[in-house]
Amino acid sequence: MDVQDEQFIVVNEKDEVVGYKTRYECHHDRSLIHRAINIALFNAKGQLVMQKRSIQKDLYPGYYALSCTGHVSKGETYEEAAVRELWEEMGVSHIELKRIDTFLVPAKDEVEMITLFTGIYDGNYSYPSDEVESIHYFFSQEIQKLNNITPCSKKSLQIMKILL
Repeated sequence: MDVQDEQFIVVNEKDEVVGYKTRYECHHDRSLIHRAINIALFNAKGQLVMQKRSIQKDLYPGYYALSCTGHVSKGETYEEAAVRELWEEMGVSHIELKRIDTFLVPAKDEVEMITLFTGIYDGNYSYPSDEVESIHYFFSQEIQKLNNITPCSKKSLQIMKILL
């Protein structure tokens, strides 16, 4: 279950820190732009690993998301959050991540400033069931057929030119 009083970094549209608010506040007030990360992991075959979010998640339960997604907590950089989230959410550590871009994603209940990372990983995954229901491997053309992808993951897929 998501900790609703976790402190998120609130930024302006230029990604400059303006304060800190709780997860609950950020997910219920579209004026609070908060930092988050998306990680797209590919295997050696070129398939993208996507997670199906747990039905226990506070936003977009049961939707597909990139390999790993998460928020930047107070005191963290985007890179530190990416390493932490990858370990917490997927049980993966010690892989090289490449920073692709940082961009704004307005969604129905929130607005996030996302930094997108990519990497290659062919190992095993272990994930907490309250975060991730299952993982799936998709070639680009298969992703086109999915109709329940989180808004932030959708935008990341568009930036990587995987989703039109």
